[in-house]
Amino acid sequence: MIVSTFGFAGNPGSPSFVRVELRFERGILFRISGFSSQAARASHARIRSALIACGQRWPGKAITVNLAPAELSRTSTAFDLPIALAILASRGVIPASALTLKASAGELGLDGSIRPWQTSIFENRINITSPLSDSNKIKTLISPPLSGYSEPIFPHETFTHLSDLIAYFKSPTQSKNSSNNSKLLLKASSTITIQTQSESTFENIQGEETAKRKAIIAAAGSHDLIMLGPPGSGKTVLAKCIHSLLPDLSPKHHSECTSIHAAAGHLFNPNSKRPPWQSPHSSTNLNGLIGSWSTLKSRGVIPGSWSLAHHGVLFLDEFAEFSRGTLEACRSPLESHTISLVRAAGSSELPASALLIAALNPCPCGRGTGRVKSCSCQESEIKRYLRKVSGPVADRIAIHLELGHELTEPSTASTSAMSWTSARATVARIRKWNLEHHGDDRFSHGPQMTPKAADLLHSCRTVLKLSHRGLHHVRNVALTAALVDDSPSIELEHIAEAGASRLFDRKTWLR
Repeated sequence: MIVSTFGFAGNPGSPSFVRVELRFERGILFRISGFSSQAARASHARIRSALIACGQRWPGKAITVNLAPAELSRTSTAFDLPIALAILASRGVIPASALTLKASAGELGLDGSIRPWQTSIFENRINITSPLSDSNKIKTLISPPLSGYSEPIFPHETFTHLSDLIAYFKSPTQSKNSSNNSKLLLKASSTITIQTQSESTFENIQGEETAKRKAIIAAAGSHDLIMLGPPGSGKTVLAKCIHSLLPDLSPKHHSECTSIHAAAGHLFNPNSKRPPWQSPHSSTNLNGLIGSWSTLKSRGVIPGSWSLAHHGVLFLDEFAEFSRGTLEACRSPLESHTISLVRAAGSSELPASALLIAALNPCPCGRGTGRVKSCSCQESEIKRYLRKVSGPVADRIAIHLELGHELTEPSTASTSAMSWTSARATVARIRKWNLEHHGDDRFSHGPQMTPKAADLLHSCRTVLKLSHRGLHHVRNVALTAALVDDSPSIELEHIAEAGASRLFDRKTWLR
């Protein structure tokens, strides 16, 4: 007799159901197709101990388990629960017909407890779709207890112990009690909070009015930004200000961020609509930044910091201290806002629409400013240090900014607060306008370029030796600057401001 049920597998950001088939045979072996031998032995030990703890006898026969499709190798502990249910149905402890309309997932403890595996995918509002669920009419998903962060849109039942689940299958009236337990868990955990990135304003930066304006332009137009400046010049604070300028996430974007963070193994803050903030250390390797494949996940895809910052800010401090391979990997997400991971086991595409803010010192010792010789570094050492940021990477970053020169008296608190409120409103207005106009439509429906501005744009191409991409960045930044000023046209000063933002394109800027 072959008993069939369904388990839940796949990446939490892209879930799927898997058919679990079980058959008793002569012998004593325990085999699972699609599992490594070590994972199968570990699963056998947990399932056997959990059944014995619930007063059930372990069958004295060989057990063969098939996870369809069997060609995909899996190591997830989420299959403990459906395999245990299939064993109980084969022995007649629970009716086998009850498993045909249900799918289950959960890790079994030695005492029979049902636990989340790694991170529980049921804690996130994700739309569970699968051809198996349509063709076999799966109506209920059995899961470990919810944490209270959110409730899935798919019908589910939650249990804390295998013995309670056995009683549920023996008596249908147990379903009502299970649902009530789920609601109580949600209510008790509703006060859970996650600490988020604190808001920073321009009050924390003295002077640097040019940097503040370019921060508004970068936030409004989603223009990637790289900053050069000595330690203490305000690079990190300015990056946090840009994050604070961003508007709250829409429900759709919040759902996307939730699924991406679930795939990485942790939860996205459900109590706040603020965009994500990621600031990995300079020792982060290539896989940590763009993502990787791992056998610890059912489908093997683990998003990196770039995908975790989707719709938010990715701040890379000490940009030149990252490894060369890690920096060069920034080319693709800067250009296409996606990351394609291709391995022998398969391929996957991760979203990476994050605002990159990079910061680095102007010289190895950090005391130089690039223009004023306030350190002992030789010019050759400075150039060698800055060459760690290659031309192709710098060319893909729209705004290059140098800090540490404009030191003026700080503004009064009232004026600064009013300016900050106006800046946030301006960023929200321009971002809404950008959502309504895409690509070349922005230039046809937005402010038009004056003849003098067009001549200066042509001169920027000649003088700065800009690539086609660099020229497009200048035009885009100038358009955003005109929208910030609420100007009916792109004026000469807007092109000049955008052209001055191409710091790495100026061959003599160090002198």
